Amino acid sequence: MYLTRIYLNPHRRGAKQLMRSRQMLHAAVLNCFPPGVLDDPGAPRVLWRLDRPPVVRGAIPRQGSPSCALYISSPVAPDPSHIVEEAGYATEGGVVIRDMSTFLEGLSAGQRWGFRLCVNPTFREGSQVNARGRKKVLAHVTQDQQTQWVLERAEKCGFRVLTSAEVGGDLPILEDGDGQRVDGANLLINGVERSVAEFKHKEHRVTLGVATFEGVLEVTDPEALRRVLIHGIGRGKAYGCGLMTLARP
Repeated sequence: MYLTRIYLNPHRRGAKQLMRSRQMLHAAVLNCFPPGVLDDPGAPRVLWRLDRPPVVRGAIPRQGSPSCALYISSPVAPDPSHIVEEAGYATEGGVVIRDMSTFLEGLSAGQRWGFRLCVNPTFREGSQVNARGRKKVLAHVTQDQQTQWVLERAEKCGFRVLTSAEVGGDLPILEDGDGQRVDGANLLINGVERSVAEFKHKEHRVTLGVATFEGVLEVTDPEALRRVLIHGIGRGKAYGCGLMTLARP
């Protein structure tokens, strides 16, 4: 497996067009691979995620362009030269491609990692059915619902989200419902971006609720977590959802 990071230059017209359209980004990502290399039905699918810089009011602007980064996870190394030519930086550091095999094999229970995850949190509503008689897929819309969606899947996905107390450092002062101090009991998972994307697909209108999270996790089942890192989590994978990346906390 390969993980590729491409910095996009938000001042270029091509980057602006890509960042406005998940369909265009999906096509640009798939065009990184020559015909036939992704045809193996048993191979992992290509995942991608667009990370935008956080908006912090009153913050001192950083030197250089905002760090808009396109991440691509793929079973073979991509050739993103067309993205770089139209929307990126043709300089050292503009593109980084890493073979993730050794990292994935080295995952073990008890390891702690910082994570970033973009998902499309959904549920099936029993009282509503579609034209084929199946339960309708609806999107969770509040941040609490979306966060809970991630937490409910954590165990099956091979990890648990840590608390501030487990990580240490300055702990937030907290009280439970009875007024008792529970400093550091908060889970280290934060919603950093939420959006709704709407577009047409095969004459149907598609609405995609997207939520991006950052946090700190502990590995509980290395094999299950490897599957998530390779195959993604949830729906909407073709349109930039499902990719989890890990880094030192």
